[in-house]
Parts: sequence; C-alpha cells; structure tokens
Amino acid sequence: MICPLPRLRPVPWPALLLASLALPASGQTPVRMATTVERNYFAAAEPLLRKAYGALGLEVEFLPWPLPRTDVELRAGRLDAVAMRADAFFEQRPYLRKVDVPLLQLQVYAFARPPCPRSISREELARGRVSLQRGMVAAEALVPEGQRVPANTISDAMLNLAGGAADYAVTLSSAALTEVPVITRHGAVCVVPTPLAKATLYHGVHEAHTAWVPVLAQALRGMRERGEIQQAWADYERQATQDAVLQAQPGRSLLLTPVATPGSAPARPQQ
Repeated sequence: MICPLPRLRPVPWPALLLASLALPASGQTPVRMATTVERNYFAAAEPLLRKAYGALGLEVEFLPWPLPRTDVELRAGRLDAVAMRADAFFEQRPYLRKVDVPLLQLQVYAFARPPCPRSISREELARGRVSLQRGMVAAEALVPEGQRVPANTISDAMLNLAGGAADYAVTLSSAALTEVPVITRHGAVCVVPTPLAKATLYHGVHEAHTAWVPVLAQALRGMRERGEIQQAWADYERQATQDAVLQAQPGRSLLLTPVATPGSAPARPQQ
C-alpha cells in the first residue's frame, strides 16, 4: 500500500522574498557599523548587536569614528549601520532606517568647573559658551549655534571646559556614569546632577539594507523582553562605577581608569 505524502503548508511568496533579501550571500563581508570615538557608552551594546546580526548570519565590524565622518560615509553608502542614535538623528537623515526597539535610555547632562549648581535651566545654559561633540543632535538641540564650542570628542569638550574655552560641556550619559569623576590635565570638572533632557537610543541601518530591519527588530525585541538588554547595561554600570575615574584624552575616548587602593599596585587602565 502506498501512503500519500503529507501536504506541505504553502508559504506566502512575500515572506519568501523578504527572507531571501535579508539573508546574506555566501562569503559576504562583515557589516560596517559606526559607533563613536567615545567607547564608554557602547561597550555593553556591542555584544547585543553582534547577537542580533547573528540572526541574519552576519558578522559585524565596529568602527569608532567621529560623528561627522560617519555622516560622510553614510551619505556615500560606504557604511551599513550605526550602533545607537537618538530619534532626531534619524529625522535628519532620510537614508537611515530605525530599528524601533529601544537599546538605551540616556539623559543630557551639563558639566561645569567646580563648584557645580544642583541644576541649570536651558535658558541659562544657552547664554554661556557650551562645548559639545559635533553631530550629537540631542545636545545640539539645547544650544544655539552661536554659543557652541564644537569638539571632535567628549574628551575634547571636557578639556575645552576645564581649560576655560567654554563655560559648560554637554553630553549624553546615565545617572550612574555621571557619578564617576572626570579628570583633565587642567583639573577636575563636575556634573550638574539635574539632567536637561532625555534621549532614547535606537539601532539604525542604511536604506540599502531595509530588508534587515524586521529580522533585527525581532531579535532585539526578544532580547529586551527577556531582560538581556537591561541586564547588560546594569552589569556594565555596576562594574564601571566601582572606584574609577574618567580621564579626558585629547582626540580620544574618555579613559575609564580604576583607582588604586592604598598599598596596592596600580591597576592596568581599561579602555
């Protein structure tokens, strides 16, 4: 007796087309993804993004570039993705597609020379000289263009502040990381502890890779629902804020350096 073959459930052709577009070709080069020069805000995100791109069978090459260079490479189509950016960044760049799963919630903080007030109004900030990283749209939105002292990195903004070239420095951070002292060659700077604004960061891909978006969104949403994203940041902040300082280096990332305890050997600096 010949048994009939089981009937296969048909798959809609749009789903097949989407899957074929999303999956990489054999031997494809890694995804070129821009972070920023500042490393302290991306360390926890990198393993999460590697895992998300694993759902596409793709590897990732992270490129710690200044924000203006990222813009140039994106417009030229030589960059595949950006690690984390605020909503305003996507609104200003129609060639970028947002993966609508929150990766990180940060606040905009002002730094000043000691002593720092408990809070500062946006109006008061806008009357001073404010140093900020070029292309950091969440910070630029708070500062009139004529009052900006542009810097290539957050470290350079802190050095401008400490050296007297600016009255304030403005950057994105979390409440936990602002508790880590920032040291410059001109002395320490302090944080105004009341944030000026909030910014939610999302992953983004170039419009040439729009087909990746639903796959990445599904992978990142699953990680968020399981608490993996939240736990990654909690673990990072707990480790980063234990007896450490942030050293401002010209043209480079703030360097997270453990503070040596009395009687112990100096710790090896962490990047």
